[in-house]
Amino acid sequence: MVITLIGLSGCGKSHLARRIAEEKGFTLFDCDGIIEERLGKELVDLGLSGLGGVAEWMGEPDSDSFLERQERYLQLEAEVMNDILAKLGKDGWGLNEDIVIDTTGSVVYTGDAILSGLKKRSRIIYLGVPESELDFMFSQYLEDPKPVVWGGSFSKRDGESTEEALRHSYPKLLKARSERYYAYADVTLVMNRAQRDKFSTKRLLNLAGAR
Repeated sequence: MVITLIGLSGCGKSHLARRIAEEKGFTLFDCDGIIEERLGKELVDLGLSGLGGVAEWMGEPDSDSFLERQERYLQLEAEVMNDILAKLGKDGWGLNEDIVIDTTGSVVYTGDAILSGLKKRSRIIYLGVPESELDFMFSQYLEDPKPVVWGGSFSKRDGESTEEALRHSYPKLLKARSERYYAYADVTLVMNRAQRDKFSTKRLLNLAGAR
């Protein structure tokens, strides 16, 4: 069985993917981690590491280098996803190995060929976030930045600080992303933090296997 988890950064994908790997013996593909590895020397030369280091490398969406680095990040992400698809073969369902793919939040910008390939080869589960948690998600983004591909959702008005611009742009990003996630998902689960922590991997696998 191959399971792909999609959703916003901070929605619990990585936590749940690790639990599936640890509790059920699935092989984990951590896409954020693989992208970090491929950035390698670029990060090391800047004294950066980890997902926070990738976010710092990418910069804020109004920084001079952002568009160039956003494009570089997307290129790496597409390479990683194509490599994973190649490993899954033509349909992913004839594998002897159980796999869980922990995608980045921006996987929906990698193009229809990759997303359709994932849908053909795996069961895609979208971890949605209730509106009641969006303010918390934004505060977490400010406190612990993750690399974010804005996809045209960021705008800055005259006289605004970067944080002010991020605050009114963030809901646009969430709306645009949510529509894309939902369009490709086989299963959509909208859960708050408490529900995610209690959600059993057995139940998720049952949902993933229900064809």
